[in-house]
Amino acid sequence: MGEVQSMTISNRRSVIRNVILGCAAALLGGCTTAVVREPAAAVAPAEPIAPAKVTPGDAFVFISGGGTPLSNNYSQYLQALGVNDGLRARYPSDAVWTFFGAGNRPDRAAVFGDTRRLLKEDGLLVESWLPGVLQGNRPARRAEIFAALKNEILPRVAHGGTLYLIVGDHGELSRGAVKESQITLWQMAPAAGAKSAATWRTDTKEVLTVTELRAALTAGLGAGRVVFYLTCCHSGGFHHLDVPRSVPANPAWFTGFQPVECADWSAQVAPARMAGFTATTEDSLAAGCVPDPDPEKWRGQERHFPEALFGVDLMTGATKGAALPSFAAAHEAAVLVNRTIDKPSSTAEMWLERYATLIEKVVKDSPALTPKARAAAERYERIVEGEMTGVSDAKWLATERRYARFVEALTEQNFSSAVLLGGGTRAQLEAAIGTKPGNAGGGGARRRGAPDDVKKLWTETIRPAWKAALQAGTVKGVSKEVRAFELHLIGLEEKNPSRIFLPGDRTAVRNELFWQSSSAIPATADAKKAAVLGRWEAGRRALVLAWARTATDEKVKAAAVKWAGPARAAPAASTRATAPRAAIPALAQGERKEALQRVLFYRRVLGAWAFLLAVDERGALERLAALQALEETALPVVKS
Repeated sequence: MGEVQSMTISNRRSVIRNVILGCAAALLGGCTTAVVREPAAAVAPAEPIAPAKVTPGDAFVFISGGGTPLSNNYSQYLQALGVNDGLRARYPSDAVWTFFGAGNRPDRAAVFGDTRRLLKEDGLLVESWLPGVLQGNRPARRAEIFAALKNEILPRVAHGGTLYLIVGDHGELSRGAVKESQITLWQMAPAAGAKSAATWRTDTKEVLTVTELRAALTAGLGAGRVVFYLTCCHSGGFHHLDVPRSVPANPAWFTGFQPVECADWSAQVAPARMAGFTATTEDSLAAGCVPDPDPEKWRGQERHFPEALFGVDLMTGATKGAALPSFAAAHEAAVLVNRTIDKPSSTAEMWLERYATLIEKVVKDSPALTPKARAAAERYERIVEGEMTGVSDAKWLATERRYARFVEALTEQNFSSAVLLGGGTRAQLEAAIGTKPGNAGGGGARRRGAPDDVKKLWTETIRPAWKAALQAGTVKGVSKEVRAFELHLIGLEEKNPSRIFLPGDRTAVRNELFWQSSSAIPATADAKKAAVLGRWEAGRRALVLAWARTATDEKVKAAAVKWAGPARAAPAASTRATAPRAAIPALAQGERKEALQRVLFYRRVLGAWAFLLAVDERGALERLAALQALEETALPVVKS
């Protein structure tokens, strides 16, 4: 594949971080779709990708769009930096494609502050934005990605190469009658039909669905194949790139009556061309994706998989261990340490899970089963109950042992549920999991606004006095930058009463902070202003209420007390000894539920596999073996 670039990962990280510091040393450190504003001319247009002569071989692609600067979190950038560095250290530049955010790169002036980061300063979490600079980066937009796939990437692998695809990013379910997983790409664009070039909006059409990606890959894949890894929310639907939503029943399992699910059965199944791994299921959120990743608390496949694959700490760039030879090996290593809401799975497992669903919904209760099929269905149920018996297939047994290691690792952090995790019946597991599907334990609920009475205290009593004091210049310790920012927010509220920037509602204020702090455009960023407004916004609620409690107007004082209570003295320093923190924290309730779901999933996968072995369903078993082999494809070794 050519010579490996000589620049080391640590050197490359140093270069990229220097670029970031040069562009935005000034800029301190929820997904929304608010309208945002800044001169459109400051963002470079996407460069058209012309067809080019390509060298046959393997291709390595990383995608992480991130939505908008309000949701493209720093952990996503760290993941992107680690993956991009790792790939470019192993492989020549013409074999690697990276699509992250606005497309900031070190060999060009940064075009946009597309990465949100929270920094801890004096007990405050301070908002900031920086350009996510990556070597060889391109904007993570549909036109860029589809053009590169058609003209560069797929022609490279079409003669028998492998496309190794890694997707970080945010994920969501598509809207409409038929829902499917989709990747959230970079969504900042000029507003169509705007009278001025100074209006920008979130373009929610910048997504990539399973159907669209499948069509693009199929059109140009030729004799190539795809191995993928997705760490985003709702990523499990991407197993359907090459696994059908439902599988047919073999007529030979029945005597006489055959269910309609037999109509599409064929002894020959489609060849395996695309397979890989996802962090979670189609209907669930994933862990990670935070603006303030902590070395100890940042967890999930978002971090664990790249660190295992490249043997590098994503936060520091330091060597963490030996790099692993395949996505499959890194997946196993990551799952062994993942104690989060993630529910990792492979395409081969999804193939078996489809048969598990068929067995449960169609096969096991049919009165027309042959004796052989009935015995196989009964063994399926025993395995799901936790009785691993009667299977001699070597690959099945190896997988059962791997799952046992996964479950053992989960019980190490949740001793109170060890018996249930290790030996609970299906009914017991399902009762503990509960009936709510999808996002159990993973959050995702719609954010509630402030209570109406608090909004009324702000808009009718505190805000008018606050505005008057700002205009009169009588608020002590407020800089000109803060004064202008607060008057800007008040002006927006007065213009549109439905928009309330309540002190303390950081989600509501974030969009305005992004633009008013000058963080959007690195070339015109004001370091001092960004720092001042970032710190002010972090403590805004406390500072505004502190002013209100000391106002001369008794109504304003009373409103502040009613809202947040009287001023409290600072707590005295504790003299009690603090117990040392446990080396491995216990699972949270939500994570415990996900652990139980993982256990049940493993049993259903093994049960379906055992059923197919028992009835000698050769076509399905051959495709299972092909999917597993594709997942286990070794990364090519390129010598320097």
